[in-house]
Amino acid sequence: MVDPADAEGISVPFILLASEEEAADTVKAFESNLKVQHHVETFGDQVHGFMAARADLSSARVKDEYTRGYKTVLEFFAKNW
Repeated sequence: MVDPADAEGISVPFILLASEEEAADTVKAFESNLKVQHHVETFGDQVHGFMAARADLSSARVKDEYTRGYKTVLEFFAKNW
């Protein structure tokens, strides 16, 4: 769901929290194409949408990563916006 070519058009600070369903090489290529302040991290044992409607918060692991993901976003926004 990540297209490295899309990164070239981004002109504002950008955060990408990828899931297990995004190919590692594609995420790396996307990050390489970013020319702005950014944070790219893969949550390798989480499904796409784990920070939204697909989060199974009854799972301790998912809930921990959900919380960590949102903390990461908030810290990024605090530094860059």
